[in-house]
Amino acid sequence: MPRMDAAVVAALAIVVGSIAYSAWKRLYFSIVASIACIAVFILTVAADALGELAFMPGDLLDPGRVYTVLTSMFSHADVYHIFYNLLGLVFLGMIFEQRIGTRPFILLYLISGLFGVLAFAALRWDDPLAAVVGASGAISGVLGGFARLYPNERLSMMLMFIPMPPMPVWVIVLLFIGLQFLFIGGSNIAVESHFAGLAAGIVFAPLVKGMRLRPRAERTVSYSLLSRLAVTPELRSILKRIENEEVPDVRSAWVDHFFSKARCPRCGARLAVRRDAAVCERGHEI
Repeated sequence: MPRMDAAVVAALAIVVGSIAYSAWKRLYFSIVASIACIAVFILTVAADALGELAFMPGDLLDPGRVYTVLTSMFSHADVYHIFYNLLGLVFLGMIFEQRIGTRPFILLYLISGLFGVLAFAALRWDDPLAAVVGASGAISGVLGGFARLYPNERLSMMLMFIPMPPMPVWVIVLLFIGLQFLFIGGSNIAVESHFAGLAAGIVFAPLVKGMRLRPRAERTVSYSLLSRLAVTPELRSILKRIENEEVPDVRSAWVDHFFSKARCPRCGARLAVRRDAAVCERGHEI
């Protein structure tokens, strides 16, 4: 297998694996995706594979390169590019992901990134050399979704390492839009991807948040059962988060996390939820 083909396979494994693992384990995709972007960046530099992973409009018609629709969202051109994107993904994405849950967040992230890529293709179709990489279209969708669902949430942001005073998310969106107009025509920044991702986040956030993407663990597990199992400081801390969480998807994620840490009080084996009880790997019912 040629070197570039191997790099593509490795990049796809990193990207698809990170998405699947985060969705399965309910781990913060903001963190998992950031790690995946770093891994793909290292791979890109080591194998000189940016051209193989970047998206070009013609890739939509080439079955052999359609994978770039996905790989381009996790690839970056240089250190500054990845640094600023991951800064936004971690600090903005984690707060939003806590509100809506990991699986809805993943779906919104991918939808926004896809719309960003498609907008780039539509507006650059006649340019055979046009190419785009970066997570900024997807991150723009996260910002748009945040503004749609929690417009008055106040966040502290940084502009070129200068701390900004806390401001509502809708104000941050307006500043973001204004900043994009400064880039039009004067840089290699794919502004169209930013606008399309932002619009997709605004439109799809309510739909994604309302989708049933998680088993309703909180309906089948009693608080008394959780209390009996919360025998360590970590488990008691998680239980407190479950008590105080108002968003069903997020509460369900904390319940899943609780059972990933809890152990059978009789034998120390891992536990699984079975209706209104917990059963360990050795058959003990709690």
